[in-house]
Amino acid sequence: MIIAIVVLELIGCFALSVFIGASNRGGVVMTAPLAIGFGTAALQLAVHYLPRRRHIRYGLVLAAALMLLAGVTSFGVGVLPYAHQTLFITAVAVLPQLWWEWFYKGTNVLVLGLIGLVAIPFGFAVWSVANIGIVKVNAPLVSQGEPYCLLVSDGRIFSGGYRKVPDDWGLTGWHMFSPRGAGGSGDCCQWDFHALLLTQSNQLFNWSYRTQSFERLSEQSRQVLGLKNLSCGEGEP
Repeated sequence: MIIAIVVLELIGCFALSVFIGASNRGGVVMTAPLAIGFGTAALQLAVHYLPRRRHIRYGLVLAAALMLLAGVTSFGVGVLPYAHQTLFITAVAVLPQLWWEWFYKGTNVLVLGLIGLVAIPFGFAVWSVANIGIVKVNAPLVSQGEPYCLLVSDGRIFSGGYRKVPDDWGLTGWHMFSPRGAGGSGDCCQWDFHALLLTQSNQLFNWSYRTQSFERLSEQSRQVLGLKNLSCGEGEP
């Protein structure tokens, strides 16, 4: 059963990578689903086939915990593209199986199958919500105490602009992925950013998933991209 689940996961991740690659003319972003797929598969096989000894289980839990920690704390460290998200999603994806096989011995094949099939979607959902905290922790560090606001793309192609994030829910990973052609990873029609941070002194920073941090935009970049006249609207910083 676990082999079949792993194969299905890898097929799904490969299909997603192909779709992302076709939408963005290749690029390193297409490698993220594959990395998550292979990482999750390796951990799932380890949990299922390694001897059920206490020190091995604790070792697997420790490995998952370290991956989670690296996924949320290594701001600005981009050793591998999208490594933060890959580590976090992979670690979360394997936790339900680890819990099931450790405490319930994994005797119910149907339950094990269901856990395996929802593992990666579950990992993505948890990361998406965790992204709220990651962004909110990083933003004050970058603004260095200045009042600021966060802006996201309105998603409209050609005539699109940026709007102030109305609440924390707008900072989820799901909301901070710009659509193809209108943002981020898309290159069809125009280039938008996943999120922008604008300070009171008019400094502008772009959120980068590669480094999981805000990176300052130069005046030249702002001029070229038409971002010179951004404001926070009501409730200026």
